[in-house]
Amino acid sequence: MRLRIILAGAMLSLGGCEAGNDNQSAEERGPSATSAVAGAGNVPTDCGKLPDFVPLYADARIETCVSGPAGELRRESGTVVYTTGATPDAIIAWYKDKAVLEGLVPALSTPTLFSARDGGKRSMRAMVESVRGATKVTLNWEWDA
Repeated sequence: MRLRIILAGAMLSLGGCEAGNDNQSAEERGPSATSAVAGAGNVPTDCGKLPDFVPLYADARIETCVSGPAGELRRESGTVVYTTGATPDAIIAWYKDKAVLEGLVPALSTPTLFSARDGGKRSMRAMVESVRGATKVTLNWEWDA
C-alpha cells in the first residue's frame, strides 16, 4: 500500500516535468548497470539507496527518486522516474536481462511493463511510455534491506 502511495505521489508531482541532458555521446548511451547522473535537470533527487538489483539505463536522466521504509521491519521500497533516448522495447528487454542476471524470476511482461521477483525478498517493476520523443521509465522496487 505504501509503495502505491509513493508511486501515485511521484506521478502526480511529475505531471509535465522533463529533465534534459543532451551532452552525452552515442557511445555513453549504451546499456550499463552504473548509476545515472542524479540531479539532471535541476530536480532534487536522492538515489543513494538504490539496491544493486535495480540498475538504471546508462543515459538515464533522473526526474525523481524516492525510497523509504515499506511498512515492515527492515523492508524498503522506492521509485525512480527517468527518461532515456532508448526505445520502450529496448528498455523492457534490458530489464528482463538484468532481472535474470540478478536471480529474479519474471512475473509479468507486456510491451510497456515488466516485473520480476525473488520470492518475497526482492521485487522490481519497470513501466515505460513514450513522451515527447523520449522514453519515460518508472521503476519501482521493494526488498528486505
